[in-house]
Amino acid sequence: MLPIISIIIPVYNGNSHYLPECLDSIWNQKINDTLYEVLCVDDCSIDDTLEWLQEQKQKHSNLNIIQNTKNIRQGGARNNGIKHANGHYILFIDQDDYYHTNSLSKVIEHITKHDLDILICDSAYQLRDHESNQQQLNFKYTDITDGISFVKKNGWVFAPWRLCVRKDFLLSNNIKFEENVRIEDVDWAVKLLFYAKKVQYLPIILIHYNKGTTGTTDNMFKNYETLKSNIIAGNRTYELANTLYSYSEIKYSVLNVADYYYYYSCKCMLGLYCSISQKMKLLKLIPKDLKSQYFLVRFVKHYSTLFCYISTLTIPLYRILIIIKKRKKSCSN
Repeated sequence: MLPIISIIIPVYNGNSHYLPECLDSIWNQKINDTLYEVLCVDDCSIDDTLEWLQEQKQKHSNLNIIQNTKNIRQGGARNNGIKHANGHYILFIDQDDYYHTNSLSKVIEHITKHDLDILICDSAYQLRDHESNQQQLNFKYTDITDGISFVKKNGWVFAPWRLCVRKDFLLSNNIKFEENVRIEDVDWAVKLLFYAKKVQYLPIILIHYNKGTTGTTDNMFKNYETLKSNIIAGNRTYELANTLYSYSEIKYSVLNVADYYYYYSCKCMLGLYCSISQKMKLLKLIPKDLKSQYFLVRFVKHYSTLFCYISTLTIPLYRILIIIKKRKKSCSN
């Protein structure tokens, strides 16, 4: 008997980065082991994670360990997990997050009753050790619809861990994550919703998303390569808008997604320590024919050299504002 769901967890040094808590949130769901499997895809960890997982496998027969031969980052780890998955549906979770109590049983019950391509659930955003039970999305439209109509009614959903996706749907449409990159989920989700014929939002908290102090998005202004990956993710989305979505009624919505990635990248450059020549290289990655809705992006496109010089002066102020913002968030939580 095949499991109903396969839970895929990209793992890197997970034993020291909250993987035990993540797995405990699965084992404590109180559902029959035959209904699900867990695939931990080890992306060449350099600590004792692999040995620890082998010990856990002795306790849990539905835990499978997959070892990547080289580090291919989260997107590659998820792709490898899908290849080895036996479940009818795929769930993703990051090693530093955890499942809400009894959420998996609700997901299994729902997808058993409805033959969906994608079930979208909600999540709770929180700082670690400050648990929240407030739903992030709170979409109003909950009927079954196609992916395009879903976006029109509710908007985009990018985080893979909010989605329960039918495996056959992924394979038949050859939908894969970009590998060896830091930002891999935006264009994946854009492709996913283009092909989906049956999508539904279930208003339950599935995932508790722990916002860490070292998150990729919040710390993009500190890392040249991450910022570059963000612009390239925008480029992949921009290309989809002009190819896959070229005749779609929501083409401009896809373009707006790409445009926001350029805007956020330009904003982060105001706090990035690197040479002017390096910043110029980043700006050259933004499409020349882009018609941005953001003043900052339009300014960058017309006055790129001036912007790069200005950005060398804004770094201290930008970083101070980020610290203040993070402290306010911490206090509010």
